[in-house]
Amino acid sequence: MNAAEEELIGHSYTRARKHPLVIGKLPGAGRIPGGPYTITQVMTMVITFGLLVLTRGLWAHFGAMNFVLMALAPWGLAWVLRYARLDGRDPARAVRSLFIYSSTPAQGRLAGKPQRAARPRLATATCTVRVRSAVRAAPAAAPQPARAARPAACPGPAATAGRRAAPKTGLQALLASLDEQ
Repeated sequence: MNAAEEELIGHSYTRARKHPLVIGKLPGAGRIPGGPYTITQVMTMVITFGLLVLTRGLWAHFGAMNFVLMALAPWGLAWVLRYARLDGRDPARAVRSLFIYSSTPAQGRLAGKPQRAARPRLATATCTVRVRSAVRAAPAAAPQPARAARPAACPGPAATAGRRAAPKTGLQALLASLDEQ
């Protein structure tokens, strides 16, 4: 098989290298029941248990079964979150990403501050051309009145192609001398 016939195969080990921070690994390779738990699972269990305690007047009508329900509901939600994946991430990180995305300014950030587009403004330019009467060597048949200075339209590129403005800096003078050669 030559180089043209070789098939290139790429491998990604990113997911295998991402180990979540877990709670429940005991020293000596032991584990707590149902564990180890990720931070998302522990927070889900705590919040669910807290909500069940605060709202027990609404749902606690089962006698001794209330205590079983208060233990199984948080543990069951945590167990479901262990296998729930949104775009390869656990749900808490996906919700965090969604919150960050929705709170980011539309134009993005620059140096940590919201980037704002500059307000559009009208760009205006003025060009004034003063026309002077030319001094002629031969006398004219009839004297012409002197023309007063009047504004005219800006000359286009074809009108200014033959003449150049005097250079203002040494660099411009150098570039102009290179163009003449």
